[in-house]
Amino acid sequence: MSVDAFVATCERVPADLWHVRPAPGKWTPASVVLHVCEAYQLGRDAAAGGAGMRLRVTPLRAWGLRTFLFPLLLLSRRFPRGVPAPAEVRPDEVASEQLSLTDGIARLRHAAREASSALRGASDARPLPRMAHAYFGPLRPRAALRLLSAHTSHHARGLARAIHLAADA
Repeated sequence: MSVDAFVATCERVPADLWHVRPAPGKWTPASVVLHVCEAYQLGRDAAAGGAGMRLRVTPLRAWGLRTFLFPLLLLSRRFPRGVPAPAEVRPDEVASEQLSLTDGIARLRHAAREASSALRGASDARPLPRMAHAYFGPLRPRAALRLLSAHTSHHARGLARAIHLAADA
């Protein structure tokens, strides 16, 4: 499960680096955890009929990204570099500064469980609801859940790289 791997990576972050940016403009490990939590919470809310994300590309571009890039992203579990996180899932600086590792992990596990349950439940609804994604447009609930899993794996790898770089410094 991607959440378990992400948590295991978080637990390897040295305590003195939990609130430290690995590079200028990068998020702290605490901010990354908060960002992943926000993504799961948004998925949960969208499954319950919430607004989801505001589309940041044209509908035609979203279709192209959903048709051609999305399947590759799900297979590789890698996201393109340099694409900004949508505003709806950007971590709050103050909240991330106050987030402990223990609280972050508990919050993440809770958010992931709720999102998984809500999105699986939404998959049985008729008509099948769609979750609005900033770059891919409307996604079916199971596709949204797979995207959340890939997103979590992506950030686990990023945290692992940051830990490795910090150890080498």
